[in-house]
Order: sequence, then structure tokens, then C-alpha cells
Amino acid sequence: MTSPRGGRVRARLLDADHPDRWLDQDELARLEPSDRQLLWIDITGTFSAAMLEHLRRHIELVPRTRAALERSGREPFVALHGEYLHVRVAVDPSDDGSEQGGWLDAIAGKKVVLTRHDEPVPFLDEMDERIQRDATAGILSTVAFFAALIDGAITSYHTAVDRIEDDVDDLDAVLLRGRAGDELLHALVVARRRIARLRRLLADHRSIFTALASPEIGGVLDDPEAVSLLQGLGARYDGAMGAVEDSRDALLGSFDIYMSRTAQRTNEIVKVLTIVTVLLLPGSMIAGLMGMNVVVPLDKDDPLSFWMVVGALALLAVLIVVAARLRRWI
Repeated sequence: MTSPRGGRVRARLLDADHPDRWLDQDELARLEPSDRQLLWIDITGTFSAAMLEHLRRHIELVPRTRAALERSGREPFVALHGEYLHVRVAVDPSDDGSEQGGWLDAIAGKKVVLTRHDEPVPFLDEMDERIQRDATAGILSTVAFFAALIDGAITSYHTAVDRIEDDVDDLDAVLLRGRAGDELLHALVVARRRIARLRRLLADHRSIFTALASPEIGGVLDDPEAVSLLQGLGARYDGAMGAVEDSRDALLGSFDIYMSRTAQRTNEIVKVLTIVTVLLLPGSMIAGLMGMNVVVPLDKDDPLSFWMVVGALALLAVLIVVAARLRRWI
């Protein structure tokens, strides 16, 4: 179905006694779900007044909820309005600083679950494919189905963390191979910013999942399993936050590797310069002694004296290099 303003509406009836099926606009308008049925209405795009009229039979939205659905907000939101629970959470979050990623409004009413989002949400399609193979999906409570939706959003947070960790692992592999240039430092800084953005987004949801885990909401929903299901969402959210923290620790480990490789490279340069200095220092000292205005053991007018000095310096350099090799300095 398509709304007058361009939004796409799909409605699936989950039935415990009959095959699940899609509903057209007329069926949706006159359907009354039974206790063994669950109606899922998914809206992609704009939310129109005409669409609201079609939904009025199944769920009566208060003005605040209607305004929230029409506004397409980009911030977490939770509200309990008598007969339904309304939550807005981020899904498929972007960690690259762009406005990519989406927001999902999920409303759990009596035998009805309503979802609304601006762009297609991949895990909703995956959920639809999964539940259509489950002949008993209709006996799910709305709270259980709602919890599955929010759990899918949390899974998308883990997916974003996995993308970052894969990139960090690639950086570690490059660093361990000995490359530690400025471009790698830039990549590490970019990864740190990605983690910071994702952590900030998830931290904004803390109050949402704290509210969902409160016994008050579970009690108002009048569902024996509501409290445990919603508290389970809080635990899953804590796991996502923990995964972000772990990725930050992994990135700090990458910085340690970078600093270690940089320090090692610096030590190698200093070692080379030290060896060169040690090789040249005896020559400088001998040349200084030979240039003194005093009588020296060698005849200054004999060309052979020059080659004797050069030979002595070469022999001394060889002895220094051999000693350094024996002591494993080079």
C-alpha cells in the first residue's frame, strides 16, 4: 500500500491457526485481530493523516505520538500512553560522521505493533522472512514482538562495532609488519573518532533502556513476561555498550603498537648514528694528533705515513664493527 504522500505501508497478520498473510488496504481497515493473532503494520516514509485514519481502528494515537511520527526525529524517545508503548531508537548506526543510518519508531499496542522509519531497515525484512516461516508466530504477545524489534536494533549496534574492530585488526596487521607512517596514525585517529561517535550515540539511549527495564512499564503493559523481556533488552544494550568500550581498548592497543614501532624505528636510527659516530671518532682523534705542531713518530714528508694512518683507521673500524656484531648491537 502507498499513502497519498508517498509513504509505503505493509501490514502482516501473524496467525497461530492459519498461514500468515499480507493485508491490503481494505482488509486492514476492517480487520479485528483475535487473541491468537498479531497485526504488524510497517510504514516506510512519510506519515500522513490519511494513513492515520486507516490505523485508527487498530490503535488510537495521542497527538504527541502523531506529531513524533510526522516529525521524523533523530533522537531517542520513549513514552507510555495508556494502551501503548512508543519507543524511538537508532538502527544501523553510521560511525563515519555522516547522517547515514536510520531511526525506528516502534509502538506496541493491544495485538498490534506499529513500526515507522524513513528508509528501509534491513533487519525488519530479515525478521519478516523469519516469522513467515513460523506457523505459531500469531501467539506472540505484542511485548514479545516489540522486544524482538528493539533487539534487532541493538544487534545493528554490534554490527557497527564489528566493522570498526575489523578495520582496527587490519591496522594492527599493517603495524606489526613494520609500517608506522603518518598515514597509519591518521587512520588510527579516524578510527578513534568513529568509536567516539558510536559511543556517544549509544550513550544517548541509556535513559531509554533504563526506562524500559523499569518494573513500572512492565506492570502497566499487563503482560506477565513484559518485565523480563524488557529487562533483557537492557542487558543487551549494556552488552552493546561494553562492545564499544572493548573496541576502544583494542584501539588503544593499536596506538601502543604504533608507539612501540615508532620508538623501535627511532632506536634503530639512533643506533646507526651511534655506530657511525664511533667509527669516525678515532679517525678524528688520530687526525688531530697528527696535525699537532710537534714531532710525531711518523715522517710528515713521507707519503707512506698517510697510508699507514688510513690503514690503521680502517683496521680500527673493522674491529669496532666486529665487536658490535659479537655483542649483538647491530
